[in-house]
Amino acid sequence: MKTHLKTALAIAGFFSVIFGYYGYAFYSGSYFITWQIKNPKFNRDYSNGDILSCFFGIVFGVFSLGMATPNIKAITEGKVAGKIAYDIIDRKP
Repeated sequence: MKTHLKTALAIAGFFSVIFGYYGYAFYSGSYFITWQIKNPKFNRDYSNGDILSCFFGIVFGVFSLGMATPNIKAITEGKVAGKIAYDIIDRKP
């Protein structure tokens, strides 16, 4: 029972972070539009398209981080296998 609860809490924490990034993107975007803050790259006020571009950039960035986990797992398994191999090599006969 506790293992399932820990798994559920980890997943809930992950989704909380993702939705927090979404909320931050839309909050900062609405702030920029409401207060007519200048976009220094184009020398004009921020528009709805700029905010959606920011939002999708954050979405793709978060999903890219999620896609990196299998690679990190493979590196960790390789480190464990290397440690076992070096322990066998260093063993005294």
